Amino acid sequence: MAPKTNGNGDVASPARLVDRQKASAGEILDAAAKAFARRGYAATSIDDVADELGCTKGRIYHYFRTKGELFIGIHHRSLVWALEAIRPALDAEGLEPAERLRRMVHGHATHMMERADYMGPAQHHTEMNLAREGRTKDDSVAEIFAMRHEFEAAFVGVVEQGIADGSFRAGDPGLIAKAVLGSVNWMSVWFHAGSSMDTPAERARIAAEFSSFAVDGVLV
Repeated sequence: MAPKTNGNGDVASPARLVDRQKASAGEILDAAAKAFARRGYAATSIDDVADELGCTKGRIYHYFRTKGELFIGIHHRSLVWALEAIRPALDAEGLEPAERLRRMVHGHATHMMERADYMGPAQHHTEMNLAREGRTKDDSVAEIFAMRHEFEAAFVGVVEQGIADGSFRAGDPGLIAKAVLGSVNWMSVWFHAGSSMDTPAERARIAAEFSSFAVDGVLV
């Protein structure tokens, strides 16, 4: 069998093929995220995703066997980005808990706006049961829940540190973290990317407001 070549006729290396495959799968997930955000999971078909991308269903089935796998892929990608968004604040040395929390919320809020197409579908946790039906692998779903736990645990940890050093008011760290994340995650409902009000300055203002709100709500 002849080796696969790139557009110039040169033999394509395995690394190039992997990169190209990842890019193609990413384009499909981008289209699926837009379709799910617009119609909802139940009302979206593989045909809708293909129309969004302007391709045949065959291209989608080459990477994703079911609509559920697309939904799981969107969740996975959104959580990878969410963890990346708060990583700089988690890794920064010498920060007081209040400033670390402020930066984490600011990063998460910014991520919610930058990845609005993904974050809308990713917040529909009740549809996870639909997505895991059929041939969707249980280990893929388990990984999603593990990543969610890791993300929330990062916020719980910072709240615990603030309570321990006396800078945050006493309370249930888990509930406080859920309240903070719940307010930010609700942006998936009311924030509309690309609207006339959506400007870089407005995004910066929103992220600053949410981070201040979160910190002010826990300080002694």
